[in-house]
Amino acid sequence: MTIFTRMLTINKILFFCFVALAFFSCRKDFEKPEWDIDVLAPLIKSTLTIEDLLPDSIVETNSDTSLKLVYQTNLFDIDMDSIFKIPDTTITEVYSFPFSSNSSPGSSFYSSDEERALSISNGVELNYALIESGFIEIEIFSEIKENMIITYTIPSATKNGDTLELQELVPAATISQDGYFITTIDLSGYDLDLSGSTGSEVNTFITRAVGTVDTNAAGPVTIFAGTKITYNNKLINLVPSFVRGYFGTQQIHFGPDITNTTAFDMIKSGTLDLDQVDVNLEFKNGFGVDAQLILNQFATTNTTTSVTNSLTHTSIGTPLNLNRAQLTGGIPEVTYTTYQLDMNTSNSNIDQLIEIFPNELLYDLNLNVNPLGNISGGNDFAYKNHSLETDLNIEFPLSMISSGLTLQDTVDFNLSQDGDSQNIIDGVLFLYADNGYPFDANIQLDLYDENMNFLQNLTVNNYIKGASVNAALRVVNKKESVISIPLTENAISNLYATKKIVLSIGFTTTAQPQFVKIYQDYSIDIKIVGDFSYNLNFEE
Repeated sequence: MTIFTRMLTINKILFFCFVALAFFSCRKDFEKPEWDIDVLAPLIKSTLTIEDLLPDSIVETNSDTSLKLVYQTNLFDIDMDSIFKIPDTTITEVYSFPFSSNSSPGSSFYSSDEERALSISNGVELNYALIESGFIEIEIFSEIKENMIITYTIPSATKNGDTLELQELVPAATISQDGYFITTIDLSGYDLDLSGSTGSEVNTFITRAVGTVDTNAAGPVTIFAGTKITYNNKLINLVPSFVRGYFGTQQIHFGPDITNTTAFDMIKSGTLDLDQVDVNLEFKNGFGVDAQLILNQFATTNTTTSVTNSLTHTSIGTPLNLNRAQLTGGIPEVTYTTYQLDMNTSNSNIDQLIEIFPNELLYDLNLNVNPLGNISGGNDFAYKNHSLETDLNIEFPLSMISSGLTLQDTVDFNLSQDGDSQNIIDGVLFLYADNGYPFDANIQLDLYDENMNFLQNLTVNNYIKGASVNAALRVVNKKESVISIPLTENAISNLYATKKIVLSIGFTTTAQPQFVKIYQDYSIDIKIVGDFSYNLNFEE
C-alpha cells in the first residue's frame, strides 16, 4: 500500500504563483492575490489477491494454479485427568502398644508395617505411577514421654533406586501435649509401586516405622499399654506423568463445548455456495486403553448472524471404536492409533456448516473406556503428555457461487496537513479498479483515526464490474471501472484525521448459476485519486 499526499505538479503551480506574487508585491494599489486551483493527488494504490484477504495459512495452490482453502485445528483433547485423578488424601496410621514395657536408650522398642489403599477417582485401579509433581506431608504425634528416633520408610516410593526414608527426632510428650513432628517431601520424580507387598494389589501404599529411644535419654523409659503413636501421611497435588493399571469400564460425557475459530474472520457478510467440501475428523488415541467414541452432535455457529447448522452424517450417534496406543520403549513414548471420519457434500451437509462462515465449532460426545473390560490384565497405561486428540481438517477448492461475499482489508492513510493542503475547499475521490476476478464487486470505504475510532463511511453508489470469462469460466482480461465519490466538507475534515481506511469488498459471481474457480494469478488493482480544489492565499 502506497500513500501520497499530492502530485508533484503542484510545484509548477506554486512556482507560477511565486512569480505572480513578486510582480504584485511591487504594486501598493493591488489587493493581496488569491486563487482557487484544481490538483489531482493519488492517495491509495493497491493490488489485492485472495491471499491478501484471507489468512496465508489457509490458502494453497492446486496443480492447475486454482486455489483451495485448507484449514486445520485441534477440536478437543481428552487428557489423563479426564479419566482419573489422585485426589489429595490423608492416610492415618495409629500404633497402640498392646502391653507395658521398658526400653533403654538406643534400643528399638517397636516396628510396624502398614498397607493402606489410596483413593483414586472413577474406580481406576493403579499398580504403578511415576510422579511428575506433588508432595507428601508426614506428621507424627507421640504419647511417649521421652525423645525418640523414628525411622520412617515408604517402600512404595523410590527415586533413582533409593527408597524414600527419613530418620527424625520426635520430642517427648508432656502431661498435656503429644510430642510432635512434621515435614514435607517433594515427590517429583518418584516411582510409586502401588501393587502392595504381594505384587498383585492395586492402589496400595506401604509404610514402615521403627521407633528407637533417644540415645541421650537419662535412662530406661516406661511405655504403658495403650500408648499411641499416630502418623498422618498427606498426599498433596499429586500429578503423575505416567500410570499403569486398569482404568475401569467408564462412560464419560463431554460437552456441549465450543472451540473458537478465526478462519473466516475476514468474511463479513454475503452468501456462499461451495461446489465441494471435504472434511476429515481424525481421532488419535494416545492412551493404552481401548475406547469407544459416540459423537452426539457436531455443529458450527456464526455468532454475528446467530446461525447454527448441525452436521447430518451417519457417524452421528454411532459408536466409533478406537484401538489402544502401544508403548514404544523410546521417544515418543507411544504410537498413536487413529480413526478417520470423512465427510463431503455427497454423504453429509458439511458444506452448509462451512457456508455460514462460522466462528464457533460445537461438539458433544461420549467416551466409553474399556468397553470390553479388563482385556489388558491391568496393563492399561497413560502418559500426561499424550492424550486422546480430535483434529478437524477442512479442505475445499475455491469453486463457488457467491452473492455479496464481503471481504475486508485495512490500509494505512495519511493526508498531509502541511502547507496548502489545509486549504482544500472541495473535491471528489476517483476509484480506479482493474478487476481480474469473475465477480462484480461493491466497495465501501470506512475512515478511522490512529486509535481505530470510526470517523465516517464514504458512500460508493456504483460497483466494480467483473472480468469476462471464456468457455472454461476462466478470466480472459481484467475489467476497468471508474467510480466517483463526492466529498462533503465534513468528509474532507475527516480525511485529515484518517490514519486507516477499511476497504470492504462484496463479491458476486457473474457466471451464476455456474460455479467458478479462483486462480492464483487473479487480482484486483485499486487506485484512489483525489481531485481537490485548493484555495491559495498569499500575504502581502
